[in-house]
Amino acid sequence: MITKRILTISWLLLVFIGFYSCEQAAQKPDEFQAEHGQFTGIPAIDAITKDIIADPNNMALRVARCEAYSQEGMYTEAEEEARIIYDYDKTNWKSARLLAWTYLENNKSKPAIKTLEQALEIHPDTIHLLLVHSEINLNVKHYDEALISAEKVLKLSPLNVEGLFMRGLILKYIGDTLSSIGNFQTAIEQDADHIDAYMQLAHIFSAKKEKIALQYYDNALRIDSLSYEALKGKAAFFHQNYTKDNGMLEKTKEAYERLILHHPQEVNGCYDYGLFFMEEGDFEQAQHFFGIAVKYDPTFGEAYYFKGEALEKLGKIDEAVRAYENAVRNGNRYQRAEEALKRLGK
Repeated sequence: MITKRILTISWLLLVFIGFYSCEQAAQKPDEFQAEHGQFTGIPAIDAITKDIIADPNNMALRVARCEAYSQEGMYTEAEEEARIIYDYDKTNWKSARLLAWTYLENNKSKPAIKTLEQALEIHPDTIHLLLVHSEINLNVKHYDEALISAEKVLKLSPLNVEGLFMRGLILKYIGDTLSSIGNFQTAIEQDADHIDAYMQLAHIFSAKKEKIALQYYDNALRIDSLSYEALKGKAAFFHQNYTKDNGMLEKTKEAYERLILHHPQEVNGCYDYGLFFMEEGDFEQAQHFFGIAVKYDPTFGEAYYFKGEALEKLGKIDEAVRAYENAVRNGNRYQRAEEALKRLGK
């Protein structure tokens, strides 16, 4: 899964507002109804709707409402708004890109790609379009098409950071890890704050169990000290590689505690820390962290199961039974929990 949307709709909002504010006088005459859609009861959206009623051809307002719909998870409405913007001027590549993203938010990859390809027929050398075309094709595993667009970007701009990142990502997905590393490294040479390139390098070297992964995680944390992905990745690296005598045992604990301190509601951190304590035979701590996980996610069947296992090891049978029963209820009749209950005569 892609870690970074190259051009977010929020960024598009700023571009469109400037673009349409400057060119409003040159737009087509009124041809839209005063209001598209209904009032929603959401103040931010309804305020924009009132402005659109007064000025229905103001595309900057419509982009703002498209953005607001998207932020509220109203993806159908966002797509409808983007369609109006696109139909207003189909030669504008920015409107094509916006419509493509809203299609993608509604899981409509085919019309998203078609819209971009139509725009690329008019604007074949537009880097932003090529990048989005590459990313969406990668999303749907059209690796050849994704790579072709990324290569076009780099032909137009050989050190384009996002082009390098996209090509690296595609090469990683098709199994050319060595080449992908080269692209990610060149990307961070061009942009020392490209957090997603650092994260990709960290994941690659972590899978190889190479300590250089920690440097890449640390660089990501230099850019965003609270990055959940970087904190979790660093904790996982220590967890996977610690031994009793290599100095990573305490670092594993420190990494998990930092992760949980900043992201207590991200239940996988507590769950993984619980598994660490199970491995260490510290069942009291294990059941504690599994307990935190199910507190924040009461449907986490596996966490209930391992909490039950830890409690059983502690001799707290009644509590273990309750945990196993919760595992069965929340884990699609979790088989291991059912077996544990049978073993305990329940």
